[in-house]
Amino acid sequence: MNTRALKSDFFKEFEKGGKYEKIVELVKADNSLIMCMRGSYVTIYYKSLQILKINEKGTFEVDANYKINPKDYGDSWAVYFKDAKEALDNHNDVEKLEKEVQQALVKENNCGSICKETDYFILDIEYTQSDFDGRFDALAVYWPKDKRKNGNNLRLAFVEVKAGEKAISGTSGVSRHYKSVIKFMGELNNNKDEFLEDLEKVIEQQRKLGLWEYDNSRKITFSRTEKPQLIFVLVNYNPNSSYLDNEIKEIGNYVEKYENEIPIETLFARSSFMGYGLYDSCMLSLEYVQKRVCRGNHEG
Repeated sequence: MNTRALKSDFFKEFEKGGKYEKIVELVKADNSLIMCMRGSYVTIYYKSLQILKINEKGTFEVDANYKINPKDYGDSWAVYFKDAKEALDNHNDVEKLEKEVQQALVKENNCGSICKETDYFILDIEYTQSDFDGRFDALAVYWPKDKRKNGNNLRLAFVEVKAGEKAISGTSGVSRHYKSVIKFMGELNNNKDEFLEDLEKVIEQQRKLGLWEYDNSRKITFSRTEKPQLIFVLVNYNPNSSYLDNEIKEIGNYVEKYENEIPIETLFARSSFMGYGLYDSCMLSLEYVQKRVCRGNHEG
Protein backbone atom coordinates (compact mmCIF):
# COMPACT_ATOMS: atom_id res chain seq x y z
CA MET A 1 0.00 0.00 0.00
CA ASN A 2 1.24 3.49 -0.86
CA THR A 3 1.69 5.55 2.29
CA ARG A 4 1.56 9.35 2.49
CA ALA A 5 3.32 10.25 5.74
CA LEU A 6 6.94 11.40 5.32
CA LYS A 7 9.87 9.49 6.75
CA SER A 8 11.37 11.10 9.83
CA ASP A 9 14.58 12.44 8.21
CA PHE A 10 12.69 13.89 5.25
CA PHE A 11 10.05 15.47 7.47
CA LYS A 12 12.71 17.23 9.57
CA GLU A 13 13.76 19.21 6.49
CA PHE A 14 10.37 20.96 6.56
CA GLU A 15 10.50 21.78 10.25
CA LYS A 16 12.11 24.85 11.80
CA GLY A 17 15.80 24.87 10.91
CA GLY A 18 15.31 22.47 7.98
CA LYS A 19 16.29 23.37 4.44
CA TYR A 20 12.64 23.61 3.32
CA GLU A 21 11.47 25.72 6.25
CA LYS A 22 11.06 28.76 3.99
CA ILE A 23 8.75 26.83 1.68
CA VAL A 24 6.50 25.84 4.57
CA GLU A 25 6.34 29.45 5.78
CA LEU A 26 5.40 30.65 2.30
CA VAL A 27 2.65 28.04 2.03
CA LYS A 28 1.26 29.02 5.43
CA ALA A 29 1.25 32.71 4.44
CA ASP A 30 -0.34 32.15 1.03
CA ASN A 31 -3.83 30.64 0.88
CA SER A 32 -3.43 29.95 -2.83
CA LEU A 33 -0.85 27.24 -2.03
CA ILE A 34 -1.49 23.78 -0.56
CA MET A 35 1.17 21.39 0.71
CA CYS A 36 0.46 17.64 0.59
CA MET A 37 2.57 14.70 1.78
CA ARG A 38 3.21 11.97 -0.74
CA GLY A 39 5.49 9.56 1.15
CA SER A 40 8.73 9.88 -0.79
CA TYR A 41 7.97 13.41 -1.96
CA VAL A 42 5.92 16.52 -1.19
CA THR A 43 3.66 18.29 -3.65
CA ILE A 44 2.84 21.99 -3.49
CA TYR A 45 -0.42 22.78 -5.30
CA TYR A 46 -1.63 26.05 -6.79
CA LYS A 47 -5.27 26.01 -7.90
CA SER A 48 -4.98 22.26 -7.27
CA LEU A 49 -2.27 22.02 -9.97
CA GLN A 50 1.23 20.87 -9.06
CA ILE A 51 3.46 23.94 -8.82
CA LEU A 52 6.40 22.15 -7.18
CA LYS A 53 7.42 18.59 -6.35
CA ILE A 54 10.13 18.06 -3.72
CA ASN A 55 11.66 14.58 -3.68
CA GLU A 56 13.24 13.08 -0.56
CA LYS A 57 16.53 12.87 -2.48
CA GLY A 58 16.60 16.68 -2.60
CA THR A 59 15.54 17.21 -6.22
CA PHE A 60 12.76 19.48 -7.48
CA GLU A 61 10.34 18.91 -10.33
CA VAL A 62 7.61 20.84 -12.13
CA ASP A 63 5.71 20.15 -15.35
CA ALA A 64 8.02 21.02 -18.26
CA ASN A 65 5.06 22.62 -20.08
CA TYR A 66 5.21 25.54 -17.66
CA LYS A 67 8.74 26.37 -18.90
CA ILE A 68 10.06 27.21 -15.46
CA ASN A 69 12.83 25.44 -13.55
CA PRO A 70 13.05 25.58 -9.72
CA LYS A 71 16.82 24.95 -9.97
CA ASP A 72 17.26 28.42 -11.46
CA TYR A 73 16.02 30.14 -8.30
CA GLY A 74 18.33 28.78 -5.61
CA ASP A 75 16.75 29.64 -2.23
CA SER A 76 14.61 32.47 -3.64
CA TRP A 77 11.38 30.57 -3.12
CA ALA A 78 9.13 33.63 -2.90
CA VAL A 79 10.30 34.72 -6.35
CA TYR A 80 9.94 31.18 -7.67
CA PHE A 81 6.32 30.84 -6.55
CA LYS A 82 5.47 34.26 -7.98
CA ASP A 83 6.89 33.36 -11.38
CA ALA A 84 5.54 29.80 -11.27
CA LYS A 85 1.99 31.01 -10.55
CA GLU A 86 2.18 33.26 -13.59
CA ALA A 87 3.50 30.37 -15.69
CA LEU A 88 0.66 28.08 -14.58
CA ASP A 89 -1.97 30.76 -15.17
CA ASN A 90 -0.66 31.44 -18.68
CA HIS A 91 -0.57 27.75 -19.58
CA ASN A 92 -3.89 26.75 -18.03
CA ASP A 93 -6.25 29.35 -19.45
CA VAL A 94 -9.27 27.02 -19.47
CA GLU A 95 -11.58 27.37 -16.48
CA LYS A 96 -11.07 24.51 -14.04
CA LEU A 97 -13.83 25.18 -11.54
CA GLU A 98 -13.60 21.83 -9.77
CA LYS A 99 -9.90 22.44 -9.06
CA GLU A 100 -10.61 25.93 -7.74
CA VAL A 101 -13.32 24.57 -5.45
CA GLN A 102 -10.86 22.02 -4.04
CA GLN A 103 -8.53 24.89 -3.24
CA ALA A 104 -11.34 26.90 -1.64
CA LEU A 105 -12.38 23.96 0.54
CA VAL A 106 -8.86 23.68 1.95
CA LYS A 107 -8.54 27.43 2.49
CA GLU A 108 -11.88 27.90 4.25
CA ASN A 109 -11.83 24.79 6.43
CA ASN A 110 -8.13 24.57 7.32
CA CYS A 111 -6.77 28.08 7.55
CA GLY A 112 -9.44 30.64 6.62
CA SER A 113 -11.11 33.06 9.02
CA ILE A 114 -13.98 30.61 9.69
CA CYS A 115 -11.93 27.40 10.01
CA LYS A 116 -12.28 27.20 13.79
CA GLU A 117 -16.05 27.19 13.39
CA THR A 118 -16.49 24.54 10.69
CA ASP A 119 -16.81 20.81 11.37
CA TYR A 120 -14.29 19.42 8.88
CA PHE A 121 -10.59 19.69 8.10
CA ILE A 122 -9.15 18.70 4.71
CA LEU A 123 -6.12 16.45 5.12
CA ASP A 124 -5.35 15.71 1.45
CA ILE A 125 -6.41 16.56 -2.09
CA GLU A 126 -6.00 14.57 -5.30
CA TYR A 127 -5.64 11.42 -3.21
CA THR A 128 -4.72 8.26 -5.10
CA GLN A 129 -4.13 4.69 -3.94
CA SER A 130 -3.20 2.68 -7.01
CA ASP A 131 -2.99 -0.63 -5.13
CA PHE A 132 -6.71 -0.42 -4.38
CA ASP A 133 -7.96 1.64 -7.32
CA GLY A 134 -8.73 4.66 -5.18
CA ARG A 135 -8.87 8.23 -6.51
CA PHE A 136 -10.61 11.02 -4.60
CA ASP A 137 -10.76 14.79 -4.89
CA ALA A 138 -10.10 15.18 -1.18
CA LEU A 139 -9.96 13.39 2.16
CA ALA A 140 -11.27 15.13 5.25
CA VAL A 141 -11.56 14.67 9.00
CA TYR A 142 -15.05 15.01 10.44
CA TRP A 143 -14.34 16.71 13.76
CA PRO A 144 -17.45 18.58 14.97
CA LYS A 145 -16.73 21.93 16.59
CA ASP A 146 -18.61 20.98 19.76
CA LYS A 147 -16.48 17.84 20.22
CA ARG A 148 -12.99 19.30 19.85
CA LYS A 149 -11.97 18.35 23.41
CA ASN A 150 -11.58 14.77 22.20
CA GLY A 151 -9.65 13.81 19.08
CA ASN A 152 -10.24 10.07 19.36
CA ASN A 153 -12.32 7.89 17.04
CA LEU A 154 -13.09 10.59 14.49
CA ARG A 155 -14.63 9.78 11.13
CA LEU A 156 -12.94 9.94 7.76
CA ALA A 157 -14.73 11.66 4.89
CA PHE A 158 -14.16 11.14 1.17
CA VAL A 159 -14.99 14.33 -0.75
CA GLU A 160 -15.99 14.51 -4.40
CA VAL A 161 -16.47 17.82 -6.22
CA LYS A 162 -18.74 18.07 -9.26
CA ALA A 163 -19.09 21.36 -11.14
CA GLY A 164 -22.07 21.91 -13.44
CA GLU A 165 -24.81 19.51 -14.45
CA LYS A 166 -22.78 17.64 -17.06
CA ALA A 167 -20.30 16.50 -14.39
CA ILE A 168 -23.12 14.77 -12.50
CA SER A 169 -23.35 11.76 -14.80
CA GLY A 170 -21.12 9.68 -17.04
CA THR A 171 -17.96 7.69 -16.38
CA SER A 172 -16.98 9.93 -13.46
CA GLY A 173 -20.46 10.88 -12.32
CA VAL A 174 -22.08 10.75 -8.88
CA SER A 175 -23.23 7.11 -8.93
CA ARG A 176 -19.90 5.98 -10.39
CA HIS A 177 -18.01 7.70 -7.56
CA TYR A 178 -20.42 6.26 -5.02
CA LYS A 179 -19.69 2.74 -6.22
CA SER A 180 -15.97 3.52 -6.53
CA VAL A 181 -15.72 4.43 -2.83
CA ILE A 182 -17.61 1.29 -1.83
CA LYS A 183 -15.30 -0.82 -4.01
CA PHE A 184 -12.27 0.92 -2.51
CA MET A 185 -13.45 0.17 1.04
CA GLY A 186 -13.95 -3.47 0.13
CA GLU A 187 -10.55 -3.84 -1.54
CA LEU A 188 -8.84 -2.06 1.35
CA ASN A 189 -10.26 -4.56 3.83
CA ASN A 190 -7.18 -6.18 5.46
CA ASN A 191 -5.15 -2.98 5.05
CA LYS A 192 -7.67 -0.72 6.76
CA ASP A 193 -5.60 -0.20 9.91
CA GLU A 194 -2.46 0.60 7.91
CA PHE A 195 -4.45 3.04 5.75
CA LEU A 196 -5.92 4.90 8.74
CA GLU A 197 -2.66 4.88 10.70
CA ASP A 198 -0.92 6.51 7.74
CA LEU A 199 -3.57 9.23 7.54
CA GLU A 200 -3.27 9.81 11.30
CA LYS A 201 0.46 10.34 10.87
CA VAL A 202 -0.11 12.72 7.95
CA ILE A 203 -2.40 14.80 10.17
CA GLU A 204 0.20 14.80 12.93
CA GLN A 205 2.85 16.06 10.51
CA GLN A 206 0.55 18.73 9.07
CA ARG A 207 -0.25 20.04 12.52
CA LYS A 208 3.41 20.07 13.55
CA LEU A 209 4.14 22.30 10.57
CA GLY A 210 1.21 24.57 11.42
CA LEU A 211 -0.70 23.88 8.20
CA TRP A 212 -3.98 23.86 10.13
CA GLU A 213 -4.95 27.17 11.68
CA TYR A 214 -6.72 25.27 14.45
CA ASP A 215 -4.19 23.53 16.64
CA ASN A 216 -4.71 21.20 19.54
CA SER A 217 -2.33 19.04 21.52
CA ARG A 218 -4.73 16.10 21.44
CA LYS A 219 -3.76 13.32 19.04
CA ILE A 220 -6.27 12.62 16.29
CA THR A 221 -7.28 9.01 15.64
CA PHE A 222 -9.86 7.55 13.26
CA SER A 223 -12.60 5.17 14.31
CA ARG A 224 -12.10 1.61 13.10
CA THR A 225 -15.79 0.77 13.47
CA GLU A 226 -17.86 3.79 12.36
CA LYS A 227 -18.64 4.16 8.69
CA PRO A 228 -16.69 6.88 6.86
CA GLN A 229 -18.62 9.58 5.05
CA LEU A 230 -18.82 10.25 1.34
CA ILE A 231 -19.55 13.94 0.75
CA PHE A 232 -20.59 15.23 -2.66
CA VAL A 233 -19.96 18.93 -3.26
CA LEU A 234 -22.16 19.88 -6.22
CA VAL A 235 -21.16 23.27 -7.63
CA ASN A 236 -23.41 25.37 -9.89
CA TYR A 237 -25.83 22.50 -10.39
CA ASN A 238 -28.99 23.61 -12.16
CA PRO A 239 -31.94 22.76 -9.86
CA ASN A 240 -34.17 22.36 -12.93
CA SER A 241 -31.95 19.63 -14.34
CA SER A 242 -32.80 15.93 -14.18
CA TYR A 243 -29.20 14.71 -14.24
CA LEU A 244 -29.05 14.27 -10.47
CA ASP A 245 -32.40 12.45 -10.39
CA ASN A 246 -31.05 9.69 -12.60
CA GLU A 247 -27.86 9.32 -10.55
CA ILE A 248 -29.71 9.22 -7.23
CA LYS A 249 -32.13 6.64 -8.62
CA GLU A 250 -29.19 4.42 -9.59
CA ILE A 251 -27.68 4.81 -6.13
CA GLY A 252 -31.07 4.04 -4.57
CA ASN A 253 -31.32 0.80 -6.55
CA TYR A 254 -27.82 -0.14 -5.39
CA VAL A 255 -28.66 0.59 -1.74
CA GLU A 256 -31.85 -1.45 -1.97
CA LYS A 257 -29.90 -4.41 -3.33
CA TYR A 258 -26.95 -4.26 -0.90
CA GLU A 259 -28.49 -2.40 2.06
CA ASN A 260 -26.72 -4.33 4.83
CA GLU A 261 -23.36 -4.17 3.06
CA ILE A 262 -23.09 -0.41 2.44
CA PRO A 263 -19.88 0.66 4.28
CA ILE A 264 -20.34 4.45 3.97
CA GLU A 265 -22.72 7.25 4.88
CA THR A 266 -23.52 9.42 1.87
CA LEU A 267 -24.03 13.17 2.29
CA PHE A 268 -24.46 16.19 0.04
CA ALA A 269 -22.88 19.46 1.17
CA ARG A 270 -25.05 22.56 1.17
CA SER A 271 -23.67 26.09 1.56
CA SER A 272 -24.25 28.14 4.66
CA PHE A 273 -25.67 30.94 2.51
CA MET A 274 -22.68 31.27 0.08
CA GLY A 275 -19.25 29.85 0.80
CA TYR A 276 -17.14 26.71 1.15
CA GLY A 277 -17.20 26.09 4.88
CA LEU A 278 -18.26 22.49 5.60
CA TYR A 279 -20.79 22.47 8.42
CA ASP A 280 -22.44 19.43 9.97
CA SER A 281 -25.85 21.14 10.02
CA CYS A 282 -25.62 21.86 6.27
CA MET A 283 -25.15 18.25 5.21
CA LEU A 284 -28.07 16.62 3.41
CA SER A 285 -28.55 12.88 3.74
CA LEU A 286 -29.00 10.62 0.74
CA GLU A 287 -32.57 9.98 1.90
CA TYR A 288 -33.34 13.71 2.05
CA VAL A 289 -31.98 14.25 -1.46
CA GLN A 290 -34.03 11.33 -2.74
CA LYS A 291 -37.27 12.72 -1.27
CA ARG A 292 -36.90 16.48 -1.32
CA VAL A 293 -34.33 17.47 -3.95
CA CYS A 294 -34.88 15.16 -6.89
CA ARG A 295 -37.45 16.77 -9.16
CA GLY A 296 -39.64 13.70 -9.53
CA ASN A 297 -40.01 13.24 -5.77
CA HIS A 298 -40.81 16.72 -4.43
CA GLU A 299 -43.31 16.56 -1.60
CA GLY A 300 -45.93 19.25 -1.40
